[in-house]
Amino acid sequence: MAGQTVIFENRPSFAVPNEIADNYLKAPQDALRLILFLLRNSSQSFTFDDICTATGIEAEKLPEAFDYWVERGVLFRSQQKYMLTRPQLKSSDIRPYTAEEVASRIDRDGAIRFLYERTETILARPLSTSDAYTLLSLVDWIGLPPEVAALLLQYCAESGKKSMRMIEKIAISWADDGITTFEKAEEFIQKEKEKAESAAKTARLLGVSNRALGEEEKRVFISWRSDLGYGDEMISAAYEAMIKSIGSYKYQYIDKILHSWKAAGINTPEDAAALKPAAKKLTKTKKYEPTAAPDAEKTVDKTWEIMKKAVSEDDE
Repeated sequence: MAGQTVIFENRPSFAVPNEIADNYLKAPQDALRLILFLLRNSSQSFTFDDICTATGIEAEKLPEAFDYWVERGVLFRSQQKYMLTRPQLKSSDIRPYTAEEVASRIDRDGAIRFLYERTETILARPLSTSDAYTLLSLVDWIGLPPEVAALLLQYCAESGKKSMRMIEKIAISWADDGITTFEKAEEFIQKEKEKAESAAKTARLLGVSNRALGEEEKRVFISWRSDLGYGDEMISAAYEAMIKSIGSYKYQYIDKILHSWKAAGINTPEDAAALKPAAKKLTKTKKYEPTAAPDAEKTVDKTWEIMKKAVSEDDE
């Protein structure tokens, strides 16, 4: 065989995803026959009998071959369709399982069994039949690998979102956003923790940490640091400007102030404080006018007036 040349001539062909060639060459024979048949005959309809006749797979083993690819996130099942990319799903699209299907999957699939047991631990309660349906749907229909689904459940529980309906909704959003690997899930969770810490830090700074923040309020708090690049000093300065202006807390007012400062290139509390005194200095040059002195203290720089007008729009 040494030095022997192998000649490979190309013929009409079809595409096989790299994932299959790289990871599943040792897949069960029936599963490989099935996936090759489906790839060769994409966008066509077949009965189970058609597939069995074409591939030589025994009828009773064909569902197992389909399950092999579904469980590994290679095929996705939606109603009577199978596809290589996850379909856009709503909770109402997901088909319920029979109790026998659930029991069979838990018994023969170690990853599903781990997910089931882990979920009971995370939620601190036994799972109902409906819970088990949802758990399987995270893997089969939504397309999250079992280890990613377990991480999602942990994240939801720590966020106080323990209802299976909410867990399913968040799972769909993860899949839509491509968060389908353990590494991507860890990265997402870390970023969410950082956002939560940022919002909590701002809430403490403003003295509103004695209650839960609203979702919009939390989003705005996070944006001051992440989008505008302002820290404690500038947020505190904007808070003080708000109190002097309206005398009470309104986060939308602070938001307007900070955005106006950003647009004007104001990056320090000193820059912000310099706006109003500059106006006073200019008006005091008109000492020859008898009526100027009483009004001088009320005159403000044009930039300051423009900012106040923009900030006050929410209160009109």
